[in-house]
Amino acid sequence: MKRIKKQADRRELTFPDIERKTGVDRVVITDAVSGKTSEMKFDKFLPVASILFEDMEERKGILSEFIMLCSGDLNIRKALCYCQGIGEYEVIDKLIEKHQGNSHLKKYFKIYKLFNYRSQNVKRGQALIDDMDKVMFANDPEVQVLVNMLYSFSMYDIFNYRAMLPYSDKVEKNLITIKNAFIQSCHEIHYNVRSAYINLFNEDLETCRIKCDAILKSELEAPIVKATALCGIGESYLFTNVLKAEKYLLQSLKYLDENGISKDSRKYKSFQSTLAFLYIDNGFNLDKIDFTSIDLSEVAYYEGLYGNKEKALKMFEELTKERKLDSPFTMYYISRINNDILGLREALKRFERVGNYHYANAVKRVLASLEKKVG
Repeated sequence: MKRIKKQADRRELTFPDIERKTGVDRVVITDAVSGKTSEMKFDKFLPVASILFEDMEERKGILSEFIMLCSGDLNIRKALCYCQGIGEYEVIDKLIEKHQGNSHLKKYFKIYKLFNYRSQNVKRGQALIDDMDKVMFANDPEVQVLVNMLYSFSMYDIFNYRAMLPYSDKVEKNLITIKNAFIQSCHEIHYNVRSAYINLFNEDLETCRIKCDAILKSELEAPIVKATALCGIGESYLFTNVLKAEKYLLQSLKYLDENGISKDSRKYKSFQSTLAFLYIDNGFNLDKIDFTSIDLSEVAYYEGLYGNKEKALKMFEELTKERKLDSPFTMYYISRINNDILGLREALKRFERVGNYHYANAVKRVLASLEKKVG
């Protein structure tokens, strides 16, 4: 807290100034700085740090330092859900390790550890679902929100979008029973962006955009979630306005960059892959594709349409063996490369079967073009 006082002096801001800018009572700040209170509430510290430390890296540093000093159970829980929203997965690991002996927090640590497997690309999809199925989770609403969100995300990973719905319903029911407002808002913004994607897959594009726009207007600092909202808006225009889609997808990448999210992160690669899909599928700005940051499926798709077809098909064959997952996207890519009408019809069925009616539009568009040529 001494650094807070020094930074306030450096910025020539009094505690009343900070109160006016953040809404945090000057007495709360004074008591924390003087040591009168043993630990400032995490959600009170956040806006103060945001005002005082404008440099993103410096702010992340002071927040990480504060988080690792937290000892109160509620503050630790607040820090965990906040770190998830800003992509500080290593801080989550360190926090869990430091407090692993805390019996009151074990039920939360259990699910955050599993969440981190997905966030850090250790385990995803069916492998993670199998791990979760072996665990007994507490009936605590906060834990249940996390559990059902992770099941929902894992269904997304295996392209089973329809199966996301029942888990999302359970998240919604448990969300309203979380008592702490800050924790509720952190989890709610996560739920809202996933809910927007469910609307996207169902072709309810206006609702998707409204939800994403509301996330972007939220005062909560959650760069990964907000970048995902920008990506969601971009994806909603993929098949109706390619330039608008490109604009929002580029903004989502810029937002990650401006908020210090690594280019090695799963989100960055996911957004780049979506942008590459837009370019490859529509045959424009191919020179702008960052091949070092996109999924191998999109690399193979590009190769098949604009390079060596045989090389592309070999890449898909190896990918299918490696991932042991035959996605509707892979079937669409291969069928389009081969101009295979029957394969495209099967890909369309698969997209619709798993509940992704939005991306089914890509298949419909190619099918219509090929069938017109055939006559």
